[in-house]
Parts: sequence; structure tokens; C-alpha cells
Amino acid sequence: MRKQLTYLISIGILNLLLFASLFCLFQNDSFYKHTLGLFSENYERIGGWDNFEIKKTAKPFLPITNSNFETWDADIYRCISERMYKSEIEHYGQVRGAFFPLFPLIWKLTNSSPIGISLINYFLFVLSISLLITYLLETSLPKKLFTFAVLITMPSTVIYYIPYTEALFLFTMTIASIGVIQKKYWLYFVGCFLLAMVRPATIFVFLAIILAEVIVFINTKNLSLFIKEISNKSLPFISGYFIAIFIQFLYSGSWMTFLDAQKKWEGGIQLIKGISDWSVEGFGLTTAAIFFVCVPAILFLLFFAIKKNKMSNGGKILELNNSGTEYLLLISIFYLIGIFVFTIITSGGNLHSFFRFTLTSPPFYIALIFLLNYLNEKSAQYFIYIFIALMAITILFLNLVDYGGGRIQFSFFGLYMFIATGLFLILKNRLSQPLQLTIASMLIFLNIVWNTYLLNVFFSNAWIFT
Repeated sequence: MRKQLTYLISIGILNLLLFASLFCLFQNDSFYKHTLGLFSENYERIGGWDNFEIKKTAKPFLPITNSNFETWDADIYRCISERMYKSEIEHYGQVRGAFFPLFPLIWKLTNSSPIGISLINYFLFVLSISLLITYLLETSLPKKLFTFAVLITMPSTVIYYIPYTEALFLFTMTIASIGVIQKKYWLYFVGCFLLAMVRPATIFVFLAIILAEVIVFINTKNLSLFIKEISNKSLPFISGYFIAIFIQFLYSGSWMTFLDAQKKWEGGIQLIKGISDWSVEGFGLTTAAIFFVCVPAILFLLFFAIKKNKMSNGGKILELNNSGTEYLLLISIFYLIGIFVFTIITSGGNLHSFFRFTLTSPPFYIALIFLLNYLNEKSAQYFIYIFIALMAITILFLNLVDYGGGRIQFSFFGLYMFIATGLFLILKNRLSQPLQLTIASMLIFLNIVWNTYLLNVFFSNAWIFT
């Protein structure tokens, strides 16, 4: 396994070098204007905090500097790493409590620069996908390397290049997942304990695990086992959330730091007033997340619920127990559906950042690897029909929604690359090896270009990564 991980991580390093090289090339005015500049524009933020304008510009990419990484939530995490949860108005003091402490503590303990902590994030991302590929993907090593190269360059992976918590979210849940697969409770406990300290939204993972245990109970009818598993699976989350709140108390002197910070944001159930986002790029990726991830997750759950209802002799939904890949799949499905439903009923139709909670989440990668395993054994015919139907629904949705302007613009390139990458993953087993390598190389390169563009959007202090 060590040799396999070495190969996978080496590919991750090569990807980082290619990414950085392309980004630096796009900083050159002449190179940018004769390549990416022919199809896209960048963003520029003008004015102060209370009086600003974000507009399109023909300027090349910004330089890679520590200050350019200190924007949006990354700057809040930096302040927490330096000042923790000290009660004050300055340095985002009123909202710091909404952010959990594990990531800023790692930033503080490693004494990293913003670029340094971003590199740590990228390494955690590559290591996590390497572990998931190693433990979950059932195929030969060459095909694992091939799949890994595609997965780490998907159109939303830029989030792992910046000082955000997605990489730590992915890593901690990966550790917990390995604990489930290997039936090592201590690994599950450590993973989920740390996961709970990453960010409040991990509550959806906790709830998904509880729902998965309910489904297992329906299958087994073993009440004592159900109570035992619920207790064991809940303990690390409860402990992690308590420690996160306790750390906030130590620095702020209040047990209500988290709740007080939450009041600074609008929340609660809201009627949908129209579909919108804070950026067209984010809207495109969110559209991909809704129709090619969350909708299939709902269809999957409905299919097996109907199948269960039609079965005689008490048939089972999957061969579920409290461990294994099918158990992890069910957790992933519940998470994706849960975060989707929560967003729909609380966002008022403004879907900003939704793709971050789906396309860059551990459940997304777990469900995707499970699908790839299935396609390695079964025909892709029905999935092709489903994928075509999802594309038709996506086109209809984009025609019905006014937000985003013209659909043939570079800002939607991430959506189209996600569709192309997904279609390739479904069809790849039907293609010859040379054709697979050719198409995969093109997709990987174009996805990397798109991700460099998104990183520059982040540097420009635009709206996409809030």
C-alpha cells in the first residue's frame, strides 16, 4: 500500500507543479492575452470595504503572494489563528465564533504563512484522495492512477489550494471512513472527533450517520445493536463539538460565542424569491452539484426505497451492516440530500457556496468512487440514459432561470467541464486505452486551466468563495 500511495502522491505533486506553472504563465500579459484572454476576463475589486465595485477586466493573473491568499473566510481563519476567540470588535471579532477551531489551530501550531497553510491543505487533499482510492476503488493500480489524476483536477478542486477547511474536512472524514471499512473503532473515533471540530456543517455528516444506522436497524431488527451503534457513532461527534465550544469559551469567556456569532447572518426557513448566486462561476458549479450530484442521490434513495417496498420476505436495501463501502455510500447519499434540502429551505433561492458543501465534500468523492466500482462490473447503458436525461433537465433549468446572463460564456466553463468529465468517467470503459488517455489528458489540462482561473478570482477578492 505504501508503494501505491507513493505513486498517487507523486501524481498529485506533478499536478501542483503544472497548476503553478500555468498560473505563472497567465501572469504574463502577452501570454494571457493570446491564450486564456481570448475567451475570458478576470475580475478587479475597486473601492473600500463599505463602498466597492467588482468589475470585469482584461488584466492578466495576479501574483502568488501571501496577501492575496488572505481574503474572505481565509482572512477570518488567519485572525482566529493569531487571536483565537478573544472578545473584541476588531479582526472579525463578532463573527469568529461561527468558525470552528481545528483549522486555525493547525495554522497556529505550524506557524505557516498563508501560502504555507495552502500547501498543507493541498497535501491533505492529495493524501485523502489517495487513501480513498486505495481503500475504496476496486481496480488495478494503473487504473487507480488514471482515475486519481482525473479526480484531483475536477472543476471544483481549486478550493483545496486556499486557506479554507475543505481539505481538513476531507482528511478527517477519510480517516473515519477507513475506520469503518477496517472495523477499527479508534480510527473512526479519532476521525469523527476531529471532523466535528472542523466546522459546524459537519452536523450533516453526523445526522447522515444516524439515518444510516436507522436503515441498518430496519434491516437487522436488532434493537440492542442499534442502541450500541448509535451511542458509539455519536460519542466522537458530541465530544468534538464540546471541545470546539470549550476552546471558544477559554478565549472569549462565553459558552454562547458560537450562537452569538450565528446571529450575524440571516437564517431560518425562507421562501424562494428567485434563483441567484453571488457569482456566475459559482452558479455554474452549483448547477452541476444540484443536477448531477444531489438529484441522482435523491433518485438513488427513492429507487432502493421502492425496491424495498416491493420485496417479499423482508428483503434488504443493499447488504447493509455497520461497516463497508455500502454503509459509507448510504451516509454519503444522506449527507448530499440533507445539505441540498437545507439549502433549498434556508437560502431564499440564493445558492452561493452550495458547490463547496457538495462537490468538495468527502461524501461526493465516496459516492463517485462507489459509482466507478459499479461501472467496472456492470454495463454503463442505463447510466448513459440517466446522464442524458440530467443534461436535458439542466438545459431546461438554465433556460428557465434568468440569473447568469448568456450561457455561452467562460464563466460557465466549470459547469460544462464537470459534465464532460462525468460523461467521460461513465463511458471510459467503452473506450480504447489510447482514446482514454487522449481524452483524459485534454480534460485534466482544461480543468487545471479552469482552476487557475478560479484561484485568480479568489485573489481578486471577488464573490465566488464566500
